[in-house]
Amino acid sequence: MAQTVFLTGASSGIGRATAELLSARGFEIWATSRDAARVPSLPRLHPLELDLERAETIDTAWQRATEESRGIDIIIQNAGAGIFGAIEDVSPEEAARQWRILVESPLRLLRLAAAHMRSRRAGVIVGVSSLAAELPLPFAAHYSAGKAALSALLGGLEMELKPFGVRVVDLRPGDIRTAFNDRILPAGSGTSPYAPWTATAWKEAVALMNSAPQPELAARAILSVIERPRPLARCGTFFQARLGALGVRLLSRGSLLNSIRRYYHLDRVDREAGKAP
Repeated sequence: MAQTVFLTGASSGIGRATAELLSARGFEIWATSRDAARVPSLPRLHPLELDLERAETIDTAWQRATEESRGIDIIIQNAGAGIFGAIEDVSPEEAARQWRILVESPLRLLRLAAAHMRSRRAGVIVGVSSLAAELPLPFAAHYSAGKAALSALLGGLEMELKPFGVRVVDLRPGDIRTAFNDRILPAGSGTSPYAPWTATAWKEAVALMNSAPQPELAARAILSVIERPRPLARCGTFFQARLGALGVRLLSRGSLLNSIRRYYHLDRVDREAGKAP
């Protein structure tokens, strides 16, 4: 029988590419989106509504998928959203929404999956976090914090479920060319004291996204995670996925953060604004 998959965020980007790849490989997929009508029409794919801002849709989608499939073998937690802006410029309400989407709602789904797979003593849980979990992005601190929290939860779950035969993998993509930036909520305005730096960081983030690998790269990494017992935990450009990870291990915290600032050309703004140390 085909392996069964529960996939979130399947209507676009990494989720859609993953749905297409797994469908072509013969997996049976229950694929979710805030708007189920946007999920692609593919063989063996069952669209479901799931909105990370509405907890009841998480429970309903999971219950329906487990009942229809008679058991989920693989869950891929991919859906998410971002906020861009200085910590001072992001309102408490926006920060709480970001935390709910990136941490609280994925945790709700992970708990459902853990209980389901633990009782069956088999399964694979894939959490798509981000290299931002270990390489904080400038003016995206809330996104980075959410992904770091998700990574920590996945690490804890991996240790807890090991005796029950369930594999948990924290996959950390770098920049992948999707419409993610188009959906990011901006915070602040041109009057913000951080405006020159946020403008430069955003310009670089857009350029990096435009030159990033296609989402099929992440989809293939997810398939590798499913099929291989010891898969690579990162994917992206060589600079981000390899050299960035090396920098985490070798550089001091201060040196690492300064390197990230230079990567986004914020040191140039320091000099132009007369703020260079």
